[in-house]
Amino acid sequence: MPGTGGKKGRETHLVQHADCRSTGAAGQGGLRERISVYSGGILQRQYRACRPEGRLRISGQRYDVDIIDGTTSPTLASKAGIMQRFNSPSLAEYPAALKDAQGIWGATNLYFMTLGYNTRIVKPNEVPKKWDDLFNPRWKGNMIWSTSRGSGAPMMIGNILLSMGPEAGKSYLLKLGTQRIAKSTASNRQILDLVIAGEHPIALHIFNHHAFISRKAGAPVDWQPIEPVTATFNNTGLAKHAPHPHAAMLFLDFIFSKRGQKVFQDVDYLPAHPEMPARQADLKPGAGRFKRATYVSPDVQYEKGNEWIDFFQSHFLK
Repeated sequence: MPGTGGKKGRETHLVQHADCRSTGAAGQGGLRERISVYSGGILQRQYRACRPEGRLRISGQRYDVDIIDGTTSPTLASKAGIMQRFNSPSLAEYPAALKDAQGIWGATNLYFMTLGYNTRIVKPNEVPKKWDDLFNPRWKGNMIWSTSRGSGAPMMIGNILLSMGPEAGKSYLLKLGTQRIAKSTASNRQILDLVIAGEHPIALHIFNHHAFISRKAGAPVDWQPIEPVTATFNNTGLAKHAPHPHAAMLFLDFIFSKRGQKVFQDVDYLPAHPEMPARQADLKPGAGRFKRATYVSPDVQYEKGNEWIDFFQSHFLK
């Protein structure tokens, strides 16, 4: 198992998750990756590749990748046998939920999914604050969500099924389906931009820090939690046969350290390190605006994700 640090290896290759759907098991289907190649910290080039191609490169002993990153990518890659264990000292400070028990990945930053709403159209006292508030006739045909597997409607469905239980959750979702929620293949960020533009009053299941960043820039938008909010996290790990393991470990040691976590904090993203608050503290639970969150781990997403997509397609795409 690689150690921490080292002088060899000036170049690190980083695979980052692209917001695409996987229709099958690890290594199959349409999940694509953005592969970013860094040299001395400077981005040289970016290109997209299908995961099967990435597996062929490794099975053909062409080891191009050092680090694999995303909400589910390290878990999918681990199932395919292309990850390796690593140890980074800072991960000892992280709770068990934010690191893999086998040492395959650690969380770098957190995501909390809430409502986003246009403040020129919806007043703060009118915005839905409980799940049942979404049934208000006013919101029929006036809400939108993304179809994204990893952060859109399927993940909201998953949160509801996990937090309410299968029977109560399905009953709730069937009723929600009568509200004619608009759907888009756009990202959650783009969905929020549609709300800011006034095309829809409310977006379901957007990243709360995106709404905060836009509001700080002067956009007519705010976020509202409905508890328990969906919580996911970006995680990062070391590829098997990494061509530059020492450089890769230097990167991993940095990104999990408080110094590395401050990079997220400084741009209003949400650090995973438990001792690093968000720059706007109430974007994370327990700081004033919400307390409860359903943390959906990469393993749960891997095991349940297709089930949630099937439910969405069966009941919301009619």
